[in-house]
Amino acid sequence: MDFETFDARLLELADSLQGADETTVAAEAVRMKASAEQIADERSRRLALIRVQKLPEFISGPKPGTSPEYWRAAGLLAQVVNDKGSAADRIAHAERAKSEIAALSKRAPARESMTILKMNSTLVRLIERLRSEGVEGGS
Repeated sequence: MDFETFDARLLELADSLQGADETTVAAEAVRMKASAEQIADERSRRLALIRVQKLPEFISGPKPGTSPEYWRAAGLLAQVVNDKGSAADRIAHAERAKSEIAALSKRAPARESMTILKMNSTLVRLIERLRSEGVEGGS
């Protein structure tokens, strides 16, 4: 088996295990570990074994943060997403929040830093959408 095939099966398995109990997930992880160990290429095999260890996270999603920085960033994101102002005001609000979230990610505990920073991807998409709607609406 090659890594790509293994990884596709692992992701399908993660989807099928949504809501499964820990015993079932653990048993499937053992089975997938055995499959990963059959991958010939050493680098791909190591990567596959790392991905098997992350199976519970693939199923449940990442754990939410607990730091004050995480909660502040989540609050900023929610404010911007729920903002009802004009497109220009919403873009300005999103840009300010994006800067603050980036600063919060730098001050956050290392385990949460990237989770916080990834919140900005939602803001970037929102800004792009608002700008494209403004262009379409202005024509």
